Amino acid sequence: MITTAPDRSGGAHVAFARATTSDGVTALTIFLVLLYGIPANRSIGVLGSAGPLSVVAGTGLLLWWGWHQLHRTEVGIRGRANAVHIATFVFGVAVLLSYVSAMTRALPPEEAGPADTALIRLAAYVGILLVASDGPPDFSRLVSFVRRLTVAGSLYAALGLVQFVTKQAWVDLLLLPGLTVGDSYDSVASRAGIIRPVATATHPLEYALVLSMALPVALVLALYDTKRPFLARWSPPSIIALALALSSSRSAYVGIVVALVALLPALDRVGRWVVAVGAIGVLGAAYFAAPRVITNLAYLFLSVGDDDSAASRTSGFAFAGDFLATSPVVGRGFGTLLPMYRIFDNQYLQLVLEIGILGVAAFVGLILTAATVCLAARRRLDDPLLRGIGAALASSLLAIATLIGLFDALSFPQAAGSLFMIVGLCSAYWRLSYHNLAATRPELRM
Repeated sequence: MITTAPDRSGGAHVAFARATTSDGVTALTIFLVLLYGIPANRSIGVLGSAGPLSVVAGTGLLLWWGWHQLHRTEVGIRGRANAVHIATFVFGVAVLLSYVSAMTRALPPEEAGPADTALIRLAAYVGILLVASDGPPDFSRLVSFVRRLTVAGSLYAALGLVQFVTKQAWVDLLLLPGLTVGDSYDSVASRAGIIRPVATATHPLEYALVLSMALPVALVLALYDTKRPFLARWSPPSIIALALALSSSRSAYVGIVVALVALLPALDRVGRWVVAVGAIGVLGAAYFAAPRVITNLAYLFLSVGDDDSAASRTSGFAFAGDFLATSPVVGRGFGTLLPMYRIFDNQYLQLVLEIGILGVAAFVGLILTAATVCLAARRRLDDPLLRGIGAALASSLLAIATLIGLFDALSFPQAAGSLFMIVGLCSAYWRLSYHNLAATRPELRM
């Protein structure tokens, strides 16, 4: 049932496919549990690479969003098209052009199936984005979901810390009927003798991306969500930051720096001092727990020239020219660059080859559009918590955008799901800021 109700932030809103007490935030919460609570290497085997539960749930969310659009009766904001929706459409068209390009050339049989399932995965990611964009009916529900996202991130980080201490994966003991187990977990692998946990992810890089995404929103809630108890506010960012510090991952440290550099200008002076003191405290706690992690920190970056993973990323550019020559504008086909050809460890480079210059420009445009509208929307708000959430979402998105340049992120369900979910939340934040403005300017309502 679609209902209209007053927005708790002062504007008017219409519940998104709300039946009794359920709305888009309820659906997003279920997706959140499936994305981070179920080990990423578990899937519905018969569906192949489209089998992870997060992908199945995303496909369902897309169908639900489409059903709602056919039955919607609510009013919108006059003269304000959703720029994120437009950017998503452009990106989708670019991917479809690459698919047509693939199907009109002599496509090897082993590439045809991956090209089809890649479109299914993309549809699921778009479903996540659209429900995250249109699902929260008001700022109160958006804040509720951000709190749940922070709790999920802290539990995810806590599992990683348990793995670090015990040197065991634990999640490999979890039996889930109906799901098949893919790649084995690597959560007790080490770098220079130091354990690299992954929680429920399939790789330390995916683990680092999820934690880097969660840290800014956790910090903002700790600083400005002052109606909640002190321990409930500060436990999540402390656990997440400690897990990042003990990850022994260059990508994790890059994610921390990008997230904080993007977030700090939006904080007040007290907030900046609190973050600075907290960072020193986390480093001290990490040194106390595992001194080698901190003492090896400089070595991780100074030895990058001798590291196999770094060499793999840089050498990939030498191979890219041959693949790019096939179709530089629209690419060789989304999902057709198989691991047996080359693993580029750079999602942007892989997208250039798969969906061409046009497609990667649309992908980058989608990320930049979401970050831009989010930062623009926070200027329309006065509440410190809501303004902080806008800055946090943009910071999370920029951290993700940086880290996906270090591995083929769209091949990992948690990384891809996190990216499109945050893009959608940035869009929701922009939309709700105009609903808030429309409460005082009726001429904006259609």
